Order: sequence, then C-alpha cells, then structure tokens
Amino acid sequence: MKRNFNIYLLTALLFTLGSCSIAGSWVYERADSYLAEYFKEYANFSDEQEDEIDKVTEDYLDWFTKNELPVIRSILVNLMDINNNNANYLIKEAYLNGEGLFERSNKYFEKSFVEFSKNLTDLQIKEIKSHFDDIQSEREKEREKEREKEKSYSDLVAKDYVSAFKRINIRLTGAQKDFIKLNTKELKNTTTDWSYFQKKWVEELIIILNQRNDSDFVITITEHLRSFEDFDKEFRLKRENNTEIGLKIISELFSNASEKQINSFKRRIETFIASIDRILANRSLD
Repeated sequence: MKRNFNIYLLTALLFTLGSCSIAGSWVYERADSYLAEYFKEYANFSDEQEDEIDKVTEDYLDWFTKNELPVIRSILVNLMDINNNNANYLIKEAYLNGEGLFERSNKYFEKSFVEFSKNLTDLQIKEIKSHFDDIQSEREKEREKEREKEKSYSDLVAKDYVSAFKRINIRLTGAQKDFIKLNTKELKNTTTDWSYFQKKWVEELIIILNQRNDSDFVITITEHLRSFEDFDKEFRLKRENNTEIGLKIISELFSNASEKQINSFKRRIETFIASIDRILANRSLD
C-alpha cells in the first residue's frame, strides 16, 4: 500500500512488526477502505469500477485476516522466545516469513488486476501513467530535499533503523546507535537503481495496458506483474548485500541487547498478539 519501496524499512523483523502494527488499532478493520481509496487515486473510475475495487479490497482483508494474521501471530509467538543466543536464527526466520507475506499478497491481487485491466479506457490508462509520473516526481523532490540537507544515504538509513527500534519499544544506547551507523556505511545506495527500474517497469506496464485487446494480453501482463523482482545482476547483488547487512544489524543488536531491552520488546510483542487475538475473535463472531 505504501509508495515508498525503500528496502531498509521492510527488512527482516522490522517488516514483520510493521505489518502487525495496524493490528492493534481500529484502523485494521477499515484497512480495505483505505486500500480501495489508494487504488482509486490512479484514475477517474466509473461507479461500477469503484464498486469492483471495493469488493476486491474487502475480500482481500477477509482473506488476509483468515490466512495471514494467524501466520503473523505465529511469528510473534516465536519471537517471544528471543534471547541473546537465538536472536540470529529467529530474526532470519521472521525475515523469510515476512517475504512470504509480501509474495502471497502480491499473488492474491494478480488475477483481479488482470481482469480489471481489460476494461480500462484509453483515458484511464493515460491517467494511470500521469499518476505514476506524479509519484516519481514526488520521490525526486524528496531526494533533492535530502541532498540539500547534506545527509548521506547511510546516515538516513541509520536514522530509519533507530526509529524502527523505538517503535518496537527498544531504546538504543549510544554505542548501539554507533554500531548501526558503522554498518550502514557498508550499504550500497540503490536509490537511483530503484528509480530507474520502477520508471522502466511502469513504462512497460502502460504499453501492455494499451494492448489489452490483444489475444495474449493476459499472459503478457501476468508475466510483467511477476517481473517486478527481476532486477539486473548488478542491482540484485546490491540488494542482496543490503539485505545481508540489514539482517546483521538487527541480529547483532538483539544478540547483544540488555535484559531490559529484551523484556521491553517482549511486552510490545504481547500487545501485538493480544490485538491479533481480538481481531480474530471478532471475525469469528461475525
């Protein structure tokens, strides 16, 4: 749902807990509406098309609640056992499960998007292109602002990590913050790569949408949707490097966390689990 594809905000445990953060809020039960409104921003859709968007997102929330919330709960229950000795294993396991959540959600929307695309008008496709162009322009402005602040890429990512740990109830010490700053210096700046890849992917998407009446449209657009992770070798190696560093940062911090920090983290986990239990209980009563 977010426009920012920054991998560091979605790394490992931080992704898993970020996904769960909505579970403790009334926002969760309205997530389908927010998601629907996000999709509706892409073009001026007809009433019938908007009804279809509403139906798809409502079904998605039902599917996610039934199939994915129990998975997230299981991940969190496992993390309740985290300690200095098993942190490395549990963090990597949480990361892999988080990747699975992303993949299954993307696959869920695939068929609906393909069917919806068949009935787009030429004007709507132009509006979708314009919307993507606006998003790209916004990102460029954000990057320009960061450049004006003269903050390095690694410093910005380090700040994100510190904020993320704060959200999961862990206040880092000065030494731990220094550890993050030291390791983020090893990251490869993929900002330009992401921008180029996304722009190219969207351009190809628009071309395919304009060929929606072709006999092989379904095959072509399905393959294109699945190609979003098909990066070139250099970009892929950068991402793999950054993911490895991200996992190292998180694992090392938990492996050397104080008892107070671990217990504080577990209290946050208990809150997430209790929230999920309430959601699942309410759904079963519907």
